[in-house]
Amino acid sequence: MKRLLLTLLLGAAAVSAATPGTAQAAHGMPGMTMPAPSGSAPATRSSAAVQALRLVQGWVAAAPPGAEELSVYVVLANPGKAALTLVGVSSPVAGSAMLMTTGKDVAGRETMQMAMALKIPAGGQLKVLPGQAHLMLRNLKRQPQPGDNVPVTLRFSDGSARTVTLPVRRLP
Repeated sequence: MKRLLLTLLLGAAAVSAATPGTAQAAHGMPGMTMPAPSGSAPATRSSAAVQALRLVQGWVAAAPPGAEELSVYVVLANPGKAALTLVGVSSPVAGSAMLMTTGKDVAGRETMQMAMALKIPAGGQLKVLPGQAHLMLRNLKRQPQPGDNVPVTLRFSDGSARTVTLPVRRLP
């Protein structure tokens, strides 16, 4: 019951429609775009610190037919002098989304836990990669295929948001 309540609360907090903007190349990474800043769209309004974040890499993992969840992986570099905190994620392809971490239980089995926040250290990177952490898109409205691009909005503790468009690809 406690887990269900936490899932519902986090899912409700993380869900909102991403607002697409004018796409431009994201630091030379093919298939990844970041919208041009837009002061009129709350989903893409970003603080200077969030705008300075650099998307080093990112993708959406393709899932088998019929899957209701997708994992999103990103590496974000924070060139600023202050840490940033990622507190939510959303995408128009999903009914809900959440931040997840992975670990091991006492028997050595891999486990997943919802995270309330993920820190991006000042002058450092947040690596959301297979086996470490992921952003989970749930209750899919459609199933993106390899080669598709998916907009994903990242939400931060300062109220800022930044939308990135990531390619769908199969995990190696």
